[in-house]
Amino acid sequence: MSKEKIFNYDTFSDYRKATITTVHSQLAEGLTLNKAPSDSGLFNQDTPEPRYQYIPARNEKTIKRKNAYISFGADRPSTISSGYGKNGSQRASRIDIVVGRMSSLLSANDKKPLRPGTQIDNDFASDAARIYISQLTDIDKNFGLAGGMIGSVIGRSAIGIKADGIRIIGREGIKIVTGKGEGFDGLSVDGELNSRGGDIKQPAPPIELIAGNSTGEKVVWGGMYHPVEHYEFLQPVLLGKNTRDAFLELSGVIDESWAALYTFVKQQCRFNSAVGKAMTMKGPPKVVATALVGALATQANLMLKIKSKNPLYHSRINKTFWENNYLQPWGYHFICSRNVYTT
Repeated sequence: MSKEKIFNYDTFSDYRKATITTVHSQLAEGLTLNKAPSDSGLFNQDTPEPRYQYIPARNEKTIKRKNAYISFGADRPSTISSGYGKNGSQRASRIDIVVGRMSSLLSANDKKPLRPGTQIDNDFASDAARIYISQLTDIDKNFGLAGGMIGSVIGRSAIGIKADGIRIIGREGIKIVTGKGEGFDGLSVDGELNSRGGDIKQPAPPIELIAGNSTGEKVVWGGMYHPVEHYEFLQPVLLGKNTRDAFLELSGVIDESWAALYTFVKQQCRFNSAVGKAMTMKGPPKVVATALVGALATQANLMLKIKSKNPLYHSRINKTFWENNYLQPWGYHFICSRNVYTT
């Protein structure tokens, strides 16, 4: 939430404070107003604002209104001695659309505001909102972004968008696509090239969704047997259908194991019951019962091998296949995306 007043006298020089008359001050003097003064700012009239001097480069063309700028020139993320423009690079043109230069510094209550007339440069951290389009730039370095799995883009065309809040709305859908376009003939043997004329080597370059601009790892306590675990912030997202199939197949493995265990318990209960009856008998019937128990034990062993031991062996094999198919990167149904990562 903003801590700044929507109109702040402290941002003006003493001279401008003396010359600016607000509607509030006029009403306080008992004046009658029939309409909003042209410099009051009310109802989108002209609003007095502090004046700061943006330092343009010699090769730069700037369109300006108040604190809104569109600048055309060479790559320049900061001062005139920054970016590829400082080296006189060719093919490094840029369009910089920015509003609210040095906005966060002007609004900070714990700091003295910049003096009116101060000369200022581009500042990707302090300017209020920006769309930066460059033919040749180091976009991740300019905006202070984490490298992630992709790494930082160096010396490529790029577009950077930054503001307190960004919303992308598509009435009939939004696509985020990486890689080459389709249907572009005559560019090269392999199709579309990058902005420097080089090959695009990855068929499906990754997409990374990084919250908090951090892609490192966190050390956590993992319990008695795993006292230290390293938790990675940036991880692959799960593929919905593969994950669903993994759970269904795992459910089948569990059902097989449950059926084998149920058969074992059933046979064991039957055997235990026969032994219990035989132990309570006396005389000749006990001899007969003991013989029957022996026969029952032989039958139970056979049934356990057929309906418990063998199924459990097959369940273990199925579980091994399940792990390799769904949980290992080489599996054809690997549940983790190889191209989309998130924190």
